Amino acid sequence: MRNDHLQSHNEAFMHYYEKYSDDIFRFCMIKTRNRDTSLDITQESFMKFWSYLVDGREIVNHRALLYRMANNLIIDGYRKKKDIQIDNYTDEPIEQHLEDNPQKRMEDVIDGQLAMQLLGQLPEVTREIVTLRFLEDFSVSEIAAIVNRDSKIVSVYLHRGLKKLNELITNHG
Repeated sequence: MRNDHLQSHNEAFMHYYEKYSDDIFRFCMIKTRNRDTSLDITQESFMKFWSYLVDGREIVNHRALLYRMANNLIIDGYRKKKDIQIDNYTDEPIEQHLEDNPQKRMEDVIDGQLAMQLLGQLPEVTREIVTLRFLEDFSVSEIAAIVNRDSKIVSVYLHRGLKKLNELITNHG
């Protein structure tokens, strides 16, 4: 019986690892801009996730839990003053997907890079919420679970952040 229980945890873990490990790593890279640190945080997040599974703790939203674990590890690392460069968006170019129109693609690259640079001017909490919503495609309720805030407050931060980002983009050009 114990082996069956462990096997089901292994299968669940592998399912979620295959489904979300790349996303968690990308999230960590956006936050830290350090590949080794991002790999470590991703690994540690999944180790904590494994413990949740084995302990039989209730998990309402597996994806949100993984992001919250990674986010908390990033914050812990920042507090411990490890070599983490939080949200330094200007170091690397943004990867672009293929598009038929090269001029449109170039305009999108320029607009995306400008938005990423200006995103760094938003307050940390607002920047995190906007990033989770538009780069990681989380819903407001999932973001609320990740950042441990009420959904209404997340919506307010999101609205204010987008308004401020729009002002920054307008004033930049």
